[in-house]
Amino acid sequence: MSASTIVTDSAAASGPSIGSKALGLVELDRLYPGLVPPFIVLPLGDLVGNWPGLRAAAHALVAEYCAGGVDDATYAERSARLVASIALVDDVVDAGLASCGGWGSVSVRTSALAEDGAEHSFAGQYETSLDVAVQRNAIGDAIVTSVASLFSARVAAYARARGIASLDIGGSIVVQQMFVGTTSGVLFSENGRGELTLAWTPTARNTTVEGENALELRASKVADWPSGLPAPVRLLDIAIESEARNRRPVDIEWAARGNRLALLQLRPQTTVALDYELAWDCTNIAENYPGITLPLTYSFIRGLYSRVYPAFFRKLGVNQKVLDAKQQVFRNTLGYLGGHVYYQIDNWYEMVRLIPGPSSNQAFFSAMLQPQRTPGDAPRRRLGLRGAITMAPLVGRLGFLLLRSNSMSHGFRRTFQKRLKRFEAVDWNTLQADAILSTLETMRSELLTLWATPVFNDLRVMIFHGLLKTYSFGPEQHADYLGYLHGLSDRASIAPLTALGVLGNQLRERHGDAATAEGILSSPDWTATRALVDDYLARFGGRAPDELQLENPRLADDYGSLLALALGTDPAGRPPVDASARSIKGRFGTRFIGRNTRQAIDWRERFRFNRAQVYGLARAAYLALGQRLVDAEMLEAADDVFWLTEQELDEAVFGHAWNSDPRATVARRRGEFGAFEQRSLARRVVGSGLIAPAELRDDEQRSASGMAAGMGVSPGMLTAEVIVVHAFDPTIDVRGKILVTSHIDPGWTLLFVQAAGVVTERGNALSHVAIIARELGMPAVVAAMGAVDALSTGQVITINGTTGDIDAAL
Repeated sequence: MSASTIVTDSAAASGPSIGSKALGLVELDRLYPGLVPPFIVLPLGDLVGNWPGLRAAAHALVAEYCAGGVDDATYAERSARLVASIALVDDVVDAGLASCGGWGSVSVRTSALAEDGAEHSFAGQYETSLDVAVQRNAIGDAIVTSVASLFSARVAAYARARGIASLDIGGSIVVQQMFVGTTSGVLFSENGRGELTLAWTPTARNTTVEGENALELRASKVADWPSGLPAPVRLLDIAIESEARNRRPVDIEWAARGNRLALLQLRPQTTVALDYELAWDCTNIAENYPGITLPLTYSFIRGLYSRVYPAFFRKLGVNQKVLDAKQQVFRNTLGYLGGHVYYQIDNWYEMVRLIPGPSSNQAFFSAMLQPQRTPGDAPRRRLGLRGAITMAPLVGRLGFLLLRSNSMSHGFRRTFQKRLKRFEAVDWNTLQADAILSTLETMRSELLTLWATPVFNDLRVMIFHGLLKTYSFGPEQHADYLGYLHGLSDRASIAPLTALGVLGNQLRERHGDAATAEGILSSPDWTATRALVDDYLARFGGRAPDELQLENPRLADDYGSLLALALGTDPAGRPPVDASARSIKGRFGTRFIGRNTRQAIDWRERFRFNRAQVYGLARAAYLALGQRLVDAEMLEAADDVFWLTEQELDEAVFGHAWNSDPRATVARRRGEFGAFEQRSLARRVVGSGLIAPAELRDDEQRSASGMAAGMGVSPGMLTAEVIVVHAFDPTIDVRGKILVTSHIDPGWTLLFVQAAGVVTERGNALSHVAIIARELGMPAVVAAMGAVDALSTGQVITINGTTGDIDAAL
């Protein structure tokens, strides 16, 4: 038998008529001898005695079907007649059988001309027979099955679905010694993210290519190969070499047994997933950055987040090499959509996975942030002995730090206050423009190096709050859970409110019960009164509505607002509320868990104020820089600086911009942000496509009324009149009413504390509004999206601070 009829030597298989798969095997065998199991190639023109007529009839049938001239039933009937007519050449089959002697069993598969092309792979469409006995009837039947699959209904449907008008039916049949592995699968050399993807099943039968469930592992192409691979690491090296040689991604079908690797097929990877998806969620962060946030604030906080979280993970003991690999995650924890600040939520879950400990960390994180969607249960970590040895020091360090959390927080407070005083003494108005930016950078460096401790305290909140909610109390014990959150160890959050009431009584005592802010400011006694106001500001002047947005004024910027807030307090004050922790029986350890939860929340509230102090200093610095730009005729007003980014300011001051016109930039952005004001974005937004943020869609569920179900965060039933507040206004009288607003941050507390109850569209059980409401005994419902539009001022409603129900009174 000539070599052109039966190819038993890879050197003889050089013609394209045998198909890409056979040619690929020949090339693999040449490049990696010993890794390709022995095979023979049977060209169809020699193997099938009636091949010319059969091929012509099959070609016509498939073309007619692709053109829509044949229905499925007719196609099945006509193709069955063609299958029945297949006549194998006995001499060819016998010679092939003789070549397989000693192989034990074989696989029989097609190498079709249409298969494994650059545009269409037809992967899994043609028939493959595995573990076929080296016997005449068995191999003959397997060959007929493969030949028949060249024009099967499945192949024809695949072609028609992809707009292929006709198929070049032909090629060869490959018979290969069966390699019995313990794992088998497919490796794709590129997934669109600079990664190799290994998909495999723990069997010799490679069901991965047939679309069945498979295990999956991804490996970065620019990092060291990971451990725990299902195949020898040589497979990954071959994939990289093959991709470079072919100048395009490839996929490799393989099998492995221990350290032995078998290459079964190599073909061009027809598609690479260039579309990607990103998801953003603002359920939690909108409390700090509600509504429109200007560019300077966003660039400022993005820089803080990207620096603080790596420092936090270093404190936990995470390897620096791991942190370096996650820099893209740290730089993209936030998103800026239509002028609104979001968490890029998947990156936050990615960071949570860096925290040593069980997969329940993800559930605890979700319980703290309450995102609109969660990624589902994280798979349990299968560490193995090596992984356990690696993880043990990290888990031990985490436990040690948790035990030292209170002392760490006290140390932070001492050092922070000491350093803060130095920067509070800076007169920004006397500094040159470049010195302002340099001093700001020093301030960030000195204060933010400390911030790993507040972030660690957030981790403490996450862990103990997660235990309290999921271990100590079930969903049916929501009221008990809320009760256990009440009773902070230090009422630092209440101090500004109490002091505001004292200031209000002092003002009424000096200026009468009918006093107004305008009257006091114009009073001859203002100089003496101002000392009282300044005393309050010295302690709490860092507070302001929406205080983490640099563009918003602080209390110290406007005496009138503070006077109006103080005069709006109830002279009698709120009835005293028991500040002690509730005594509620829970599961074993609940008292310990609850105490740690309350302590961590209390520290979190103090750290929020420290953060507001830093932002207040940054605001003053940037306003001084804005004035320099005004004096240089580069801006119209000092507060226009908030329309620029940190990078743009750096470029203008240090000369990095080849063409800088801040005034034009500000004017353009004012117009753009005017359009943003008119757009309402959901709490969760998803983008997908070649550039994901270019195509955004809301991903949030609402009720038929348009209002999302609320979350009860402070127990109590209350029926009262509604007052809807769209923007902070210190002159609004909310006493005895249910304040309904989109959000409440720490600065808003000075207003909402006068109300009888509160409903907000944002927030969760750990929000500032929830904490203060519980400490004051005020019913509160949060996360009621749509409430501002669904409810109206003057309407009487009933709210349930435990269940979150909001009902209109009849």
